[in-house]
Amino acid sequence: YLPNMYLLENGPAPVRPVYNGGTLRMGAFGATRALKNFMSAAAAAVEIATRLHTDLELWVSSGRTEGGNGILDAVRAMLNGLPHVKLMEGGWQSWPKFRMMVRHMHLLLQPSYTESFNMVTADGIAEGVPSVVSEAIDWAPEHWKASVDDVWDIARVGRSLLSDPHAAEDGLRALKTHNAEGLRSWMEFLSL
Repeated sequence: YLPNMYLLENGPAPVRPVYNGGTLRMGAFGATRALKNFMSAAAAAVEIATRLHTDLELWVSSGRTEGGNGILDAVRAMLNGLPHVKLMEGGWQSWPKFRMMVRHMHLLLQPSYTESFNMVTADGIAEGVPSVVSEAIDWAPEHWKASVDDVWDIARVGRSLLSDPHAAEDGLRALKTHNAEGLRSWMEFLSL
């Protein structure tokens, strides 16, 4: 077991103001496959925006479907015609362009069934954007985690993170801890 690590720039992550109205931008990014749980992420995004009485832009990656277009087509069908909801397909982008897109989100939704690390959550942390995650992203802060099969729980955690001015700091601390533990593991392995 050798963990992934994430290169953080020097200094703290950008401080983003808490969401206080206007169009809510949420991202559910990654390769479109069943284990990413995009349907639950999309449903939770709609629930959050409905509870907050606001317009929603749900940003997703497109252009890298694994196992066909069924999942993205299902998300499109679920959101089609909903008032105040726009599905924004960001395409598959270079890492710097993707980070710029993430920077404009209020919240990321990554309730994956399984993960080895989850770069999207780390990218969000580097840009000062918290994520609702599942237990599969074990290094993330505990209060970021929601039940993977419970849309209402994903939405509840999302609403909480949107109003938490320290959520991004918590994520940065968790990622730095993960990196330090990962470095120790790699150093032990390399010294054998």
